[in-house]
Amino acid sequence: MGYLCLSLIYFQVVGCSKNKQFNQTVLADKWVSTSNPKCEIWFQNWGDYQRLLMVIESDTMEIKPSPYVTEKKDKPYLTPKPYDKVSKQQLKGNIYWNDIPEWESGAVYNARWEIDRANPKINLPQLYDIEFSLNGSKLKMKLIEDSELYLSFDLKSIKSY
Repeated sequence: MGYLCLSLIYFQVVGCSKNKQFNQTVLADKWVSTSNPKCEIWFQNWGDYQRLLMVIESDTMEIKPSPYVTEKKDKPYLTPKPYDKVSKQQLKGNIYWNDIPEWESGAVYNARWEIDRANPKINLPQLYDIEFSLNGSKLKMKLIEDSELYLSFDLKSIKSY
């Protein structure tokens, strides 16, 4: 009987901690932008520290097949088709929060983002100040470089796999 009670208490605590942690709302792990530039961000919690991965679509090129491509009469599926190639910038680094965020609607939370990995390569480390504000189910993110607004995103959460 004691084991059953402990199991029930454990599952209630674990089940509740998916949405709340220490009476604080836990933010979704993955977000995508609803405005341009297209971007996705991932919050990665590693226990005593948190990392942020950002993938920004920087450019799109239309790739067309060569005009000298020969076509075979019986195999039209071998003919190359034009497509769009999206260039992306990936940035990843630790987040250092000024105050522990409680993710209350309308409140602004500030952090320092120290980027230590990037693809394609850039000069590292890069330092940015970030402002986050949560309004309902929308997250607003401002990336600030040297006290000037560098990028701004309106984001919506999506389920990660």
